[in-house]
This record gives sequence, structure tokens and C-alpha cells, in this order.
Amino acid sequence: MKISPGHQQPLFQSSTPVCLALVVGVLFFAGCGKAKKTAAETPASSPESVKQAETDHLPVATPTPAAAPVVAAAPNGEPDLKELDRSLLRWLMRNRRKPASFEDFSATAGVAIPPPPAGKKYVIAKNMHIQLVDR
Repeated sequence: MKISPGHQQPLFQSSTPVCLALVVGVLFFAGCGKAKKTAAETPASSPESVKQAETDHLPVATPTPAAAPVVAAAPNGEPDLKELDRSLLRWLMRNRRKPASFEDFSATAGVAIPPPPAGKKYVIAKNMHIQLVDR
């Protein structure tokens, strides 16, 4: 290749070797570092360090088999429909679907729903509110 004055000759004919060298270098240096010690290499643990190690992680919320929350009754003896509506809203957010019926909601809601007054039953209206209707 003839070099004319004022023009620089390219350092490499293609960029493939440069890219390959960069990738290999990054991979090589990324693997270097302080290795973690295994259990056999660590010295005997003191009780304080064991307690610290047990509390280093975040607590995990586990469901407890506690009694289901009870929906309170209104002063006139009827169930609190607003509290039932809040329970339905929580159910909707948790399950991300509409319940097929009130029975589907009550079976999977996780709240103790008070029995309806005599001659009435619970239904879920189209606007996703719980109502009492005659049987």
C-alpha cells in the first residue's frame, strides 16, 4: 500500500482484533478479585458472630394460621357493607380478577363474613360493591 503525504496509515486493517482483545481483557479482569472464603477456611465462629449472621438478612413474612379477621356489624345489627367492600377491593387487587360470585369471594377472601340478616343474601353488584338483596 502506497502512503501519500498527509494521510495516516490505519493502525489495524480491521477492528476485529481490537474488539476481541477488549472483550478478552474485560473478561479476564472481571474474574479477578477477592475470593469468598469457604466454611472450611473460616475460623471458629463466636456466639456473637453467629447471632449477627442470623440477623443480617431481612425477615421473611410468613403467613400465620391466625383467625380470619371478622367484618364488624353496624350499630343497627346489619353487617358493615363498607368493610365488606374494602375486603372485596383487597381481594380484587390480590387476585387481579373479578370473583365469579359472592361465594367465590367469600371462600377465598380470608375474612370471616357475618351471616346475612334473615331473608336476605349477599350479592356483588356490577359496580363491584357488595349488597344485601331479598332471597
